[in-house]
Amino acid sequence: MASARQRDTLIGMGRVISDGVLHAFVTEMIVHESMRGLGVGAELLRRIVERTVGRGITDTQLFAAAGRQRFYERNGFVARPGNAPGMQLVQLPRAPPCRDRPTRPRPPVTGSSSQHPNGC
Repeated sequence: MASARQRDTLIGMGRVISDGVLHAFVTEMIVHESMRGLGVGAELLRRIVERTVGRGITDTQLFAAAGRQRFYERNGFVARPGNAPGMQLVQLPRAPPCRDRPTRPRPPVTGSSSQHPNGC
């Protein structure tokens, strides 16, 4: 699980469940509407996926909410075939370079790692 807060207010969270060996499933991803488009969701997803990959999990899947498939595609997931619904991770998302950060400051994200991987 990873969460994002602005001061004392929860603005986003993501959660994954796993068998601890092979499969992981992203069960929730939500960011407050006013904070969408700032990279909060991408950072939350990156951190929870990074944690599963770090534990040797090789299969991460999810069901995208209506209208959210593009978000997951931008973050390394692809749609599965029609006979196997959902989406599957094919590439671990990379954190954007510091220069690509939004102009509004990002709220801190807590969870599996405490710092932007590029040292920002």
